[in-house]
Parts: sequence; C-alpha cells; structure tokens
Amino acid sequence: MKVHNAIPLLLSCLRRWNNVPSEAQFRSEYAHPLRSVVGNFFEDFHEVLLELDWKAYRDQALKLDPDFEEKRFQQNLKLVEDLFGFRLEGEVFLLGTFQNMDGFARFDQGTHKVFLGLDENHLNGKYIDVLTTHELTHVARESRPEVWEGFGLNPKMSRKDFLEYQPVIEHLFGEGFSCAVSEILVPGEEVWNYTYQSKESIELVYKNSSMLSRRIHREIQDPNGDYGTLYGIEPIFSHYVWGSAWIKKILQEHAGGDPRSLVSHCSKTFLEDALRFHLTSIDSTPTAKCQPL
Repeated sequence: MKVHNAIPLLLSCLRRWNNVPSEAQFRSEYAHPLRSVVGNFFEDFHEVLLELDWKAYRDQALKLDPDFEEKRFQQNLKLVEDLFGFRLEGEVFLLGTFQNMDGFARFDQGTHKVFLGLDENHLNGKYIDVLTTHELTHVARESRPEVWEGFGLNPKMSRKDFLEYQPVIEHLFGEGFSCAVSEILVPGEEVWNYTYQSKESIELVYKNSSMLSRRIHREIQDPNGDYGTLYGIEPIFSHYVWGSAWIKKILQEHAGGDPRSLVSHCSKTFLEDALRFHLTSIDSTPTAKCQPL
C-alpha cells in the first residue's frame, strides 16, 4: 500500500499554533496543503478544533513521531498480509484529525483508501494497532471478488453502490471478521477494546443482548434491510459485539479456527447461521490463533 505520512505537517503547524488557529490560518496551513492527498476532507474541519482542550491536545500531539508511526503501520500491514497470504493494494493516510476521527477504510471500485487519525487519545499505544489491523482486514476482505459475486454485486462497484447495496449480512460479517482478526493479531487487550466498547458499555450490550439479537435478525430478514440503522442502537457499535461473537463461533465450527478460509467467503452462505445466533454472555476467550502463511 502507498503511505501518505502527513504527521510532519501536523507537527509543523502545532509548533506554530500555541493557541487555536483562525479558520483562515487552519485552511491555508493545514487543510489546503493536504488537498492533493485527501481532497476537501479538512475543508470544514475548523470547528472541531474549537471543541478541544487545546493545551492538553497540543501537548500530547506534539509527542507524535512520524517515523515511528509509519514503521508501526508497516508492521501492522505485514501482520495482516502474512496472515492472509497476499499483498494489500490501495493507499493509507497517516493524519492528524484533532481527535475527531480515528480510522476508516473507504472502498471505491475495488480498492481502498484507509484514513488513520493518529492523534486520537484512546488507550495510548495498542489502540492504534487494534484499529489499524481492523481497517486493513476490511481492505483484505472487501478486495476479494468472491465476497461480492455471491450476492450478484460488481467487485469493482462505486463507493455509492457499495454504501447503497451492501447486504446487512455482509456488513455484520465484515465488521465481526475485522474485530476478530484484530484480536488474533494484537492479543492481550481487554475483550471490549476489539469491538470499540468500554467495560461499562459492553456490559450494557450483553444486558440487552436479546433485544439486540432480535433487532439484528429483523434487519437481516427484511428485503429492504439497512445496515446503517444498526448504528442507531445504543451503545453505539453494539452490532460489532454481536458480529464478533458470531464470527468467533463460525471460526470454530466452520473454519477450524483459521480466518484465511473466511476472508474470501461470501457471507450469504451463513445467512441461516446468523438467524440462529443469539448473543448470550461476554466471551473473554481469546480468538483462535493461526500461523501466518
């Protein structure tokens, strides 16, 4: 993957910006220089800066080391590529996003742009590794033609079609798979960290697990089901917890604990399995390990 490391620009700006910059200064010194890399991503971002404890944010962000962050990304990329046995294609952007966005993988026409906000303050250290391997697992799975052809979808579909036509079952499978793989590759964290929860929020997810399972089953069965509505369930990312637990079950029962056999597998074949699955109790058992190819 091609790496765009914009952390040096962030540091250069922060060294000048003792206080929150004006909107014009932010645009001219940060947003505009990044246009050739990320387009208008930061064009209307200035209001985000106004919500920060600027001194605390600046003091922490100035500790970032661009070379270290790029090496860390390459190490995580190697973990994912070695696990699945193929090279990942696309671009990654190592950015400062002023704690407004930590990461996402943007699919478009069969390739990806991965955005990582490295000035986030979640769980200093391992959080970025969990996040990076999660997003790179999306790149691995979503770039496999078999995933989409099983649904009659074009593997080179546009971003718009990807968002509009992605089946609910595939969204659940993809997010659950990425959570489970990040647990394999970055072991030792608390189980809730792999599904973007806190100890308190994951307990709430399981307290309401029957409702969550019914809600997910209804969305899967609805011919007009919309995976986007699952993000409205509180606490947010509850369906990641469900998806991760479901994938762990599939790994054990259908894949011999090896995620390589699932990376290209169309989730349509697991539809009935998903409808039978119910979230019941917090699973603190580590996801099955496997040896890289």
